[in-house]
Amino acid sequence: MSFIDTILIFILTISIIVTFHEYGHYIAARLCGVKVLEFSVGFGNKLIGKKFGSDNTEYKICALPLGGYVKMLDEREGKVNDFEKDRAFNNQSLLKRFIIVFSGPLFNFILAIFFYFLIFSSGYDGFKPKVGVVTPKSIAQEVSMSPEDIIYTVNDKKVNTWSDVTLQIVKLSSEEKDIVFEVLRDGELLKLDTVGHENILLDQNNILENLGILNFINKTLKIGYVEEGSPAYNSGLKTEDKIISVNDYEVNNWDEIVNIVKKNPGNVLNLYILRNEKYEYLKVTPELIKKNDKEFGRLGISPFIEDEEIKQNRITVKYDFFESIKLSFAKTYDFTLLTLNFIFKLVKGEVSAKSISGPVGIAGYASDSFKSGYTSFLGLLAMLSISIGILNLLPIPMLDGGHLMYYLIEFVIRRPIPEKIQLVFQQVGVTFLILLSFFALYNDLIRIML
Repeated sequence: MSFIDTILIFILTISIIVTFHEYGHYIAARLCGVKVLEFSVGFGNKLIGKKFGSDNTEYKICALPLGGYVKMLDEREGKVNDFEKDRAFNNQSLLKRFIIVFSGPLFNFILAIFFYFLIFSSGYDGFKPKVGVVTPKSIAQEVSMSPEDIIYTVNDKKVNTWSDVTLQIVKLSSEEKDIVFEVLRDGELLKLDTVGHENILLDQNNILENLGILNFINKTLKIGYVEEGSPAYNSGLKTEDKIISVNDYEVNNWDEIVNIVKKNPGNVLNLYILRNEKYEYLKVTPELIKKNDKEFGRLGISPFIEDEEIKQNRITVKYDFFESIKLSFAKTYDFTLLTLNFIFKLVKGEVSAKSISGPVGIAGYASDSFKSGYTSFLGLLAMLSISIGILNLLPIPMLDGGHLMYYLIEFVIRRPIPEKIQLVFQQVGVTFLILLSFFALYNDLIRIML
């Protein structure tokens, strides 16, 4: 996908979430009798706009698509006619002001529920959680998991796809709960030994792989793709070559090949391969890759998977109307807790701050999910909407949560916080948000450069 396409998908992603967030503020303001002057998607110079309605509200789209706002009638921002003072935001009761501010994040959660409902009701594709390989001396082997096992439940919660398994493990481990797998083996349900939550490495990209659980893709030893210009390509490796051994070590699955290559950047590897029913030796040197302060080797190959095996493992999961509603609420609740746990662990230093992504990272995720299909894209939109809803509820001045904090203090002390103090808090909030934005962008650039 081109750079322009990626930018357009990013703008679409942010615009959908921001528009619905601001619509929450807008509809709450209207219902509370507050006059809305402007409804803007984006900041900066106006691209297009039109005024209409009984209040002559201006609806517009601006040049910088990284936010939006609803401008309400307010005596603190300009002169208000006497006959409209009762419609000014600053003259509303504490409860009404609270509702108007809270409705933005609330609508983010409503949007996530709607997207999850669309996913569950229309059906989503995935791969059945059938174990292909269990890594020797791994946690999976210790709890008696075997190849061909189908993971049926995780802590008694039914799982249908590998994504379900991963999400459930992440959720439970972030809550510091131990994991119990129930597997279907030869038509019989078996509960395996408990996996301690301390064995789940949340900072790792592939949690299941770190437990020693690999899917059907890892069973193969045959090369399905060779990247042009890569070390594998330059050494003469071809698609459908079958790797028998590496440096005289007989490999049993694709994961073993990957691990050997990763551990040998810049070192010559002697491959024994099967090509066109003939055995031959071939030498290849993995290139050195640096990422997240780690060094590893790379060849530029990916595994070959039979079409029939893909068909056998692919499933479509679909639910009826009422079950979809129930699951959409549950999914939103689960991801909200997961996000809050992540923030809590981030503050405690238990999770790396390198996990934070900025606009470049979000653009990449949006582009990848868009290419993967509409259900993947809707899933990303739902997760981003929840994340933005939670972020806006944090007690940071300049965000909705900061205003809600002011209102709670006002409720307790029975008077508004002095404007001078609010101004100091706002300056602190702006500084924090700028630093956070730069840090997120820095993380994005580091990922790209490495």
